[in-house]
Amino acid sequence: MPGVLRRNDNDLSRSHDENSTDPVQVGSMSWNGKKESAMEEQANGATYINGMDHARNGPFLNGVSAAAAAPPADSLSSLNSLSGQLPPEIEHITFGYQPLSKLITRLVQETFNGLTDVINDLSEMQVTQLNNHAGVSHLNNHVNGNGYSNISQGNSLKKLRLLNFAQDRRAQFIKTLVLSQWSRQADEVGKVIDLKVWLDGQTRIFDDATLWMGELRRTLAPCKMPSPDLKTALEVLSSGKASWLPDLGYIPPEPLSSRQLLKTLQNINTLLSIRLNMHETIPPAFRSFFISSGRATFHVREEFEIDLSIAEDDPASQLYFIDFRFLFTPSLLEVPAGRLRDELEGKANDVLKRDGLQGCYDFMHDLVLTHKISILKQQAGAMARRHWSENIRVDAVHRSLVIQYWVNRPGGKSWVEIGIKRGRRRIDSPWPSDGGTPYVALRWMRYGKEVLDQKMNLALAVLSTDALLKQVIAAHTNHILSKIEDKLREGRLYSKNALSLSHKLSSSEPAACSLSLQLTKSRTITLALEPISGTFAILPASQLNIRAERDLNNLLNPAVEGSSRIAALRCVVAQEEVEFCAKCIAWESMKTINPSIETMKAFFPRDTLRIGFFRVLAWNTNWLLAFTTSINGDCWWIVEMPVPSATPDAVFSNSGLQHALKSVYKVPLHGAASYARKPSYELLAQVERAAAGMISHFVDARQLAQLDIPQVLQSPGSDTLLQVPGLYLRFTLKNATHSLRTPERPTLALANETVKLSYHGLDPTCSEAFHVAEARLIDKIPNIAALTSSIDSDLAFHPKSGAFAFRIHTPVGTSSIPFLLERMKRIEQLIRFLDILMRFELQCETISLNRLVFVYATEPKPLKAAISYATGTPMKISLESGNPHLRICDFLTSLLNGDGGLEHVTSILRLTLPLLRAMSAIEFAQEVGNVGILPRSAQWYQVRYRNPHARFDIKLRPRRDTLMWYVQELPNKDGVRSELFAEQIKALFNGQGKGWEGKRTGIAATVDGVEGLLNTIDELVRSAKAPEGPVEMGRTGGEGQEGHDVVALD
Repeated sequence: MPGVLRRNDNDLSRSHDENSTDPVQVGSMSWNGKKESAMEEQANGATYINGMDHARNGPFLNGVSAAAAAPPADSLSSLNSLSGQLPPEIEHITFGYQPLSKLITRLVQETFNGLTDVINDLSEMQVTQLNNHAGVSHLNNHVNGNGYSNISQGNSLKKLRLLNFAQDRRAQFIKTLVLSQWSRQADEVGKVIDLKVWLDGQTRIFDDATLWMGELRRTLAPCKMPSPDLKTALEVLSSGKASWLPDLGYIPPEPLSSRQLLKTLQNINTLLSIRLNMHETIPPAFRSFFISSGRATFHVREEFEIDLSIAEDDPASQLYFIDFRFLFTPSLLEVPAGRLRDELEGKANDVLKRDGLQGCYDFMHDLVLTHKISILKQQAGAMARRHWSENIRVDAVHRSLVIQYWVNRPGGKSWVEIGIKRGRRRIDSPWPSDGGTPYVALRWMRYGKEVLDQKMNLALAVLSTDALLKQVIAAHTNHILSKIEDKLREGRLYSKNALSLSHKLSSSEPAACSLSLQLTKSRTITLALEPISGTFAILPASQLNIRAERDLNNLLNPAVEGSSRIAALRCVVAQEEVEFCAKCIAWESMKTINPSIETMKAFFPRDTLRIGFFRVLAWNTNWLLAFTTSINGDCWWIVEMPVPSATPDAVFSNSGLQHALKSVYKVPLHGAASYARKPSYELLAQVERAAAGMISHFVDARQLAQLDIPQVLQSPGSDTLLQVPGLYLRFTLKNATHSLRTPERPTLALANETVKLSYHGLDPTCSEAFHVAEARLIDKIPNIAALTSSIDSDLAFHPKSGAFAFRIHTPVGTSSIPFLLERMKRIEQLIRFLDILMRFELQCETISLNRLVFVYATEPKPLKAAISYATGTPMKISLESGNPHLRICDFLTSLLNGDGGLEHVTSILRLTLPLLRAMSAIEFAQEVGNVGILPRSAQWYQVRYRNPHARFDIKLRPRRDTLMWYVQELPNKDGVRSELFAEQIKALFNGQGKGWEGKRTGIAATVDGVEGLLNTIDELVRSAKAPEGPVEMGRTGGEGQEGHDVVALD
């Protein structure tokens, strides 16, 4: 029995064996399942009468004493004969029984688990420790015999928690004990339950039999036919009449002729016309009628036609129903004769008699409306069973039809309610006085909200649930696509017509509704909704489009959220096209750069949906390009990353650098007003050029700020291809660098002290940025036009205005300011050199920022000097082969890099030219090895002769504000010479000549006269040359020759 706990089978069998002397049997099957006969029951000493124990029920059974009720001995044979005919045993109820051991096991397990949880909870509870002042209470507790106890709140909660658990478990075990004691008698209780169930079943059978007989009597009542009246039937069949029927004496009228029939119909038409125009109140719906053939036909548009006529000429008599026709399809052409027509005619005549024409219209109008609803319901049911299966749900509530469509779409439900509505219509009624005529109305619920601003054409003349549902779905599709279109047009991409966006509408065919839009200049998609299921479809099919379809179909409200998915699809497609083109031009896509949301909001527009980072291989690693795309357009950005640490463990891919951005700048592009340009190699090259220029200007601006040089950025013109601003620098005496300050000129003489630094693109050979620096000199350089042909390609001068320009090549990300300052230094140096050359009236052949070639002498042949001043190296002067100044080239280089510079070198060249030219002539005229020229400096030389021995010292000295060469003879210690040569030298030092004059101890010569002086000395030396031959050892007798050996040569 349900809810009864019994012991296990062993316990039951054991207890049954112990009490086997009192089995309870019904029929031939005992409760313990053993077959025994009635004789065996009596042999065991138990007497059962009508299934009851006599000993337990007293001496009387059913009002009969036990002795009288006991069967006689001769009836035992009859009982034995009937033992095989006893009814089957009562069914034993075992459903829902559970062994007591299972209950006890589960109770013990639950108690153990609960105790574990209690112990864990007690261990987590905090107990407040007693302080030192608790000693008194501690002593009192011992005095009172209670011992030490902690009376803190935490300890009390622990005790309470443990006591509650113990009390609850105790109650459960008490219940188990009660069940255990009661289950010992479960065997007898089970028998009572089985008997109770059997008796209840018999009672139900009796009740069902009674109900069945009553229902049978009720259903057979119409089948009962009265007894036939045989007497009346026999009289009627024999005589043709019944004697008991009265004869009223009616004379049948004569049949009407055609003329009489036509006249009668005309009279009826006249009476109907008079009555309807003068006596009847015609409802507004019945005002369209005509009278013909003795009947008035009332026409109600899109509903019905009804024919009425009269039977009397009394205007107060009623009108009668003649015929009825439906005026819509699908419907019956006419109401067939039969029960339906009879019922309709009888009901119409009753209404005409009671309520007149208004009641007839109301009755027929309600009938037609109900019929229309039923037709629509049948069509909807057929749709739900066919191609609209599992996509619509049709419900009929009273006289209303509810069709839910797109049942499998997530979000709110959408349905159409078609029913009969009372009250004034929202639209114009066909009858001006229509006050509250019921009509078929449609209510469209979109996502659980009624749509009030959408007009639906019910087309009640041709009923079609399919067309009506398509009309509603088309309106719903147009609503979704229109909302998506409106949201997309809020962005500049579609509001400025940078990308096309068009919407095809249809009020009756949802499959014709679509939204065509350009994702990029090369990608166009068409968004549509499948009419039956309401799922989105994006054409043409692709992996990205399928993923976007899945996202759209999972939206709860696609009209509101769908535009964001389309915008995201557009951004993904745009980024993929850019990444493809970037890979083709060797840009590296930085997938590891993943800035945080806070960083994105701080540096980029909030409407940014996708971003990609790229690195140009020729740039510094801390400068990147970023491409952002959103519904407002595509933008390029310059991103400066933090410079990685210089420690060996720091790498650029450090996770901290991946999320941090130092600065972000937008890249201006020429003609970017379209907001979306087709990715191409030309576009990316333009982006790279513009970004490189901006990076260079940013780096230059920081460098100038560090140098405290004033600067200003000026926006470029709208007609320039590169939208990179120009940088204007101002060099003043205060902020000019030390390298530009010289004693002669403290700063470069520039007009307005301004230099314009403009970016002019990238060098295609090395991907370096080249800038053009422009400035204008205050003092124009004379004859600069004659020198422009010799200027190198990186430098240009304007002869008339004094303006000049030069190009600077720098890697992208490296400041060009150091190169600019160096170039300005060299230009200042070049201008100073040109000024010196013009003052000295020297001809300049080649001008560049690295080299200057000029002619400082023309006779007897042109003599050129080339000055090289490369960056980072000292200046150097170079001379051609055969130039007399080659012997002092090193001294000239030292002077060039000294304080005097080129001006000193030019002076030395002019001062030393005659001298060095004479020395070269002497070397050429003398025998090899006979003369030696030793330059001590550019102003000091020594000339030594071997035959005869002579040494001359030549120095440039000032004399009376004039530089003159002073020639002295040095003491001769190397060899002997003749007295004649000595006298000639002495006479020379006391004489004079052109441009020179002897001073006894030396000779002073002008710059031009020193050449003739040296030629004279050389002639004396050559004339005094002793003949070379065999050398004889001897003594000379001349003065100053004692003690010296003389070598005689043959």
